[in-house]
Amino acid sequence: MTPVDTVAADRADLDERTAAAGVHCTRIVHHTDKAIVALGTRDGLPVVAKLLTTAEPYWIARREHELQIYRRFTNSPPPVRAPRLIWHDDRLTILSHLPGERLADHRHLTTDPPADHIQRLLDTLERVRHWQPEPELPTLIDYPARAAAEYDAELLDRDDRTILERLLAATGGELAPAHGDPLPANLLLDVDACALVDWEHTGRYLPGYDLAVLYTSAAHASPVLAHAIIGRVNAAGTSAVFAVNALLLSCREIRMHRALPYGPVRTERLAALAVHHERVRTLLRHAG
Repeated sequence: MTPVDTVAADRADLDERTAAAGVHCTRIVHHTDKAIVALGTRDGLPVVAKLLTTAEPYWIARREHELQIYRRFTNSPPPVRAPRLIWHDDRLTILSHLPGERLADHRHLTTDPPADHIQRLLDTLERVRHWQPEPELPTLIDYPARAAAEYDAELLDRDDRTILERLLAATGGELAPAHGDPLPANLLLDVDACALVDWEHTGRYLPGYDLAVLYTSAAHASPVLAHAIIGRVNAAGTSAVFAVNALLLSCREIRMHRALPYGPVRTERLAALAVHHERVRTLLRHAG
């Protein structure tokens, strides 16, 4: 199929499946090579329709994981605003629509949010860390294996890996619940609350993982938010595990951007990530 044919086929599939689910779609929010997200109504109530369009096993597994997380919400609701699962088939997921505006539409922030937004964001992620769902959430990262892989990819040097391994050994295996992907587009800010959407990476991580994800998105162009995150981390006494999370996330971000097509966006982002990478390596060395 040509790209145009693929888009048309995806839209036709969305129309057929949403009709079967009793959903009237009103607007496409975005359409990528992996999914379509649309707004609509069902039984007079606003909903979000998410259609998985890829056959890649990784994304199929992530969708199934997200469905399992939403099912957990029935008996173990998270301490933050989150979507409610309404209906699904093998590809389409219908969720309740939450009020609010995205923190940003892009993966990396380009400016600082207002001060009241910053506190709301950080309070929200802190509440998730203290969530106690039953049964426990799964562990989604093998930290020693990830450190070894980033070393093999030459994104960590020998000193980085040694410090990482020492800090990991000192954690005693302590893990905490995390949303797992609090990127700007997954944070919805309303008048008095912050909601979290897209829970496909939710699990148990080293404490401070969500803050490290947000820090990765914010540190280059949002110094006030970055400083506030470090302040929270220091106050909680989790600077060492935060540095572990932040450095491994920095490695992941560099790998993702290296895979982009050559062009100004790739060049500019990799240059910013190189600066950020050195920043978090310094955090690691101070922690170790």
